[in-house]
Order: sequence, then C-alpha cells, then structure tokens
Amino acid sequence: MPELPEVKVVIKNLKEAILFKKIKKIEIFKEKLFKEYSPKEFQDRLHDATIIDITNIGKFIIFHFDNDAILLSHLRMEGKYRFFEKETEPNKHVMVKFVFYDGSELHYLDTRMFGTMHLRNKDNYLFLSPLVKMAAEPKDTDIDWLYEQLSTSGSSIKSKLLDQSYVVGLGNIYVDEALFASKVHPLSKAKNIPKEKLEEILKNAQEIMDQSYLMGGSTIHTYESFNGQIGSYQEHLKIHNDKLEWCKVCGDEVEKIKVSGRGTYLCSSCQRRY
Repeated sequence: MPELPEVKVVIKNLKEAILFKKIKKIEIFKEKLFKEYSPKEFQDRLHDATIIDITNIGKFIIFHFDNDAILLSHLRMEGKYRFFEKETEPNKHVMVKFVFYDGSELHYLDTRMFGTMHLRNKDNYLFLSPLVKMAAEPKDTDIDWLYEQLSTSGSSIKSKLLDQSYVVGLGNIYVDEALFASKVHPLSKAKNIPKEKLEEILKNAQEIMDQSYLMGGSTIHTYESFNGQIGSYQEHLKIHNDKLEWCKVCGDEVEKIKVSGRGTYLCSSCQRRY
C-alpha cells in the first residue's frame, strides 16, 4: 500500500499534469469505487468543475474543485493514476476516466479494486468520515498529546503507529524503518515507551519519509507513482527488506514476525523491547 511519501509523489505528478483543467465528462467502469453517491450523482457534481488544488491528509489524495466539491481518493493496495494527452482506450483495470476539455484524460486503475472515492463539500469534508478521526503527520504531532494517548495502551507500539487516528501517513514500511532507526522493538508496549524515545521515533519517521519522497518513494511489489514511474528508496531501506538476512548495523540475523497481521522486520540485538 502506498504510504505518505508515495502519496505525496503521486500528488506532485498529478498537479503537474491536471491542475486547473476542467472536466468535460466522467466515464465510470466500476461502480464499487464510489462511496455514498451513485455514479450519476458523482458525474453530475463534477461535470464542468475545474481542479484548483490537489492536497492530502495522510494517505488520502484530496482534489479541490472550483464549485466547492471535494473528491477524496484512497489508493489502498494497488490504485494508480495514468495521464494521457489525448483520448485513450482504457485497459481492463480502469475504474473511472476523467476527460478534460483540452482532450487530455486521467485514468484511475486498480487491479484489486480496493481503492475508494468519497465526494464531499468544501465546508464539511474535514468533519465527516473518513477524515474526521485522522491525526497529524509525524512532524506536526503534539508529542504530549500522543504520549498521553499511549500511556495506558498495552498494545504494541507498531500497531499504534499504524493507526491513523494517532499518527497519519505511516504504513508497514516506514514504521519498521523508524523503529529500527530509533532502536525500539516493534512488539514493545506503547505505554512503556518513554516520551523522549517516542519523540525520537516521530523525528526519525519524518526524516525517513522525507528522504523517500525525494527518491520517488519505495517501489515494493507494484507501486508506481504516476504513468508507470517507480521509486528508488527501496534500495536504501535499512530493515524492511525481504532480501536482507543480516543486520547492517550489528551483523546479527534479521527476523521477520507478524505484528497486527503485518509482516514485520527487526533486529532483536539492536532494537530494545520496552
């Protein structure tokens, strides 16, 4: 699943390709993509609307339109955007096609069809599901608030960092990397993490994700940022790597376990269990 760096790279490319374009029509091929609205309502709301900004909250891509409509797009596991300068026949995985007045097109394709699109209004999208319970990115997280929230939790620190109501944008890859950089075992109880160490985890998480963004994200399995472009940060991952057998720091064996159902990489020698 694309995490925060990958989503930000997608947005950067989307803005370069479609910002200020006006939608002429929308062709829908898979209705399950849309939540709460019928395909016709979706088409009617965005017809003749111009994209004036593209932002994000966590892993949600947010399209802002000049008619005050807001489109929330979550890529989930396999969602991808492809841009074409002229009319292009959609492939079998395309779920929706946006056609602009200049003849260019934006296709959203999703081989597993887990992605979602929510239609909202400018005045309410922050106060409704799915964004209402979203927290802040690591760099904007109030450490005192987070420490208090975790102070009674017997759950693992990894499971809490994956929960977007505590910190947004972190997924399996960057939680593993941040915990390794901070020398914290992923099965440590969240309530046992000292505030200073929690602050270190957030700092490392932000720095790692910033570096990943500059390298186009991490392409593991099938991630593509835009029009088939892949990232290169996977070559710089310190612990989350199927091919890594020995810790790059101490030389001991890299372990793979399950935490909250997620494949998790760690070094027991380097990472302390709190």
